[in-house]
Amino acid sequence: MVVEKIIGCFLVLLTFSAGPLFAQDECELTLARAQEEFNEGHLYGIPGLLSDCLEKNQNTEWRQRANLLLAETYLLLEDPLGAEQSYLNVLRANPEFLPDQTRDPIDLVYLSRKFTASPIFSFWASAGPNVSPVRVIHDVNIGGEAGTKEKYTLKMGYHADAGFDYHYDEHISASVGLSFASTVFKHTTTNLFGQNKDIVEMTERQSWISLPLSIKYSDNAGRFRPYGYLGFSVRRLLTDNVNIKIFNRDLKSGDEIASSDKQSPNLNFKDKRQSFNEALFVGGGVKYKYGLNYFFVDLRYSLGFKNVVNTDHRYDDITYRWTYVDDDFRLDNLSISIGYIHPFYKARKLKHARTKSVLRKIKKDDNADN
Repeated sequence: MVVEKIIGCFLVLLTFSAGPLFAQDECELTLARAQEEFNEGHLYGIPGLLSDCLEKNQNTEWRQRANLLLAETYLLLEDPLGAEQSYLNVLRANPEFLPDQTRDPIDLVYLSRKFTASPIFSFWASAGPNVSPVRVIHDVNIGGEAGTKEKYTLKMGYHADAGFDYHYDEHISASVGLSFASTVFKHTTTNLFGQNKDIVEMTERQSWISLPLSIKYSDNAGRFRPYGYLGFSVRRLLTDNVNIKIFNRDLKSGDEIASSDKQSPNLNFKDKRQSFNEALFVGGGVKYKYGLNYFFVDLRYSLGFKNVVNTDHRYDDITYRWTYVDDDFRLDNLSISIGYIHPFYKARKLKHARTKSVLRKIKKDDNADN
């Protein structure tokens, strides 16, 4: 009894799963029959022959072939509205379809130049590591000794971005996004208060949110498509935390006679920084076409405009307690991103048809025949 129930359930599942396959096979036979009718010049019955399958068959490759046959049929029947609607349906099934001028009828090629399915908008998202080079505007030394040395060291942060592109045409687009970045850098002071004296290490971790705007130029052919862009961003500082390590050393005749080290807790430096900043950025990368979407690798350099330091709060209790004072500096950013692009394709009729190249080919062929 149990075995019979299992077999019954299996047969039911098999029936439901096989149903769509049978329907597809039936529609393949219908399309083959319609193609035969087309080849024999029996055009009037083709739309009715394909109508049922067009309603129920959602296979995009089949719908592309069926609507392409309908477009050719309506062109021969001198039904321009039917041909245009059928070609729009071709682009809805395959937004990147283009007729072959050497293989397809010239009237179909001419018709295709009146339409496009190129995306108007695309969504993108990316993430990756970054480093933040510091450009010193004015050096400020708390000790005042001539032998004091300072240096900034790059530390790795990270970022995540998302946004939309508006495509002006197949090459030029405008982009707007929202970006979150965590940046880190280190400042080291040596020979503070004398040769081979104290060392102060300051590590600063900032988090920013920014609004980048850019103009992009992209290649539109091939599987790998390079691009470049130039843009401007407004940045808002969210958090700024600093950790300071002090290595106190007292030396006599080259021998260390006393040493005491201390480390600060996390210090909030947000009041010591400008809340807003702007940056000019330039970048580029390569998109890899995968189906109708893209993956990309991107390299960007942002050039900070303003002094990051709030000079009104340069000197405070932290300055004297932890023997650290800010230089005036600008903060740049170098980032690498790996991301994903999803274009929103839209099949539509062009306001200005791109038919000149087709007309030139027709004229050239006519001259060759004569």
